[in-house]
Amino acid sequence: MDPALVPLLAQRCVLSHLTPPKSPAEGGRLTLSLAPPEAEGSRSGIPLDAQRPEWGTFVLQEERVLARIAPDPFAAEAALRAALLVAFLRQGGVLLHAAGVAFSTGALVIVGPSGAGKSTLARSAVAAGGALLSDETVGLLPSGLVHGSPFRSDPDMVPVLAEARLVRLAVVVKGAFEATEPLPAAEAARVVLQQAYRPPPGLVGLGELVARVGVWVERVGVHRFICRKDPAAGVFAREWVEQAPVDPGPLPRAS
Repeated sequence: MDPALVPLLAQRCVLSHLTPPKSPAEGGRLTLSLAPPEAEGSRSGIPLDAQRPEWGTFVLQEERVLARIAPDPFAAEAALRAALLVAFLRQGGVLLHAAGVAFSTGALVIVGPSGAGKSTLARSAVAAGGALLSDETVGLLPSGLVHGSPFRSDPDMVPVLAEARLVRLAVVVKGAFEATEPLPAAEAARVVLQQAYRPPPGLVGLGELVARVGVWVERVGVHRFICRKDPAAGVFAREWVEQAPVDPGPLPRAS
């Protein structure tokens, strides 16, 4: 990572969650670099956020992600997110706008639109003994693992765990009591796909992204998780995760 990004990211992200390689031989496959926003070609790059063009752009240069951003912590966070998106996509995975909490038997990933209650349920699950992967962004890989990230929605929701095996995938819905119900495969895939970060042009096609999400939906299923804003929701989530079927191992690659 470009050293100039570190002080900016420290204002928004949990940098301790990014584990550096133990030796140069174990160096990461991707490098995140920084260039001034006025650098030549900045207008032709990929927007870091289509809704916030002032954050800047990025381009892919083989194993390098070059971000052209203003000296702004939000822009730096968007640049890091773009690099992680590229890294997960190149490993056959997907990056989700979702919360993840792990218990002793496996992890729960919580999806839903903004305001649905992802962070609230994650907070309750942590209070019930779970370890937070992230309340903002998680990545899924064909290994069957869900990976945490340095990102957080709430300042006090600090990720503490790097990875865990995914055993439950839920769409959170506010309700008057705690309950779960399975979603049909087509609806489940649609809901999860809505929370997947879109690939940069030319990296992974939409059809491939749909296929990858479909593999996960078939693997663990997706349930509607109805809950209150109450500590009991976290206890219910823990017990539900502990009742999950035995994990069968790595996923097949999406064809």
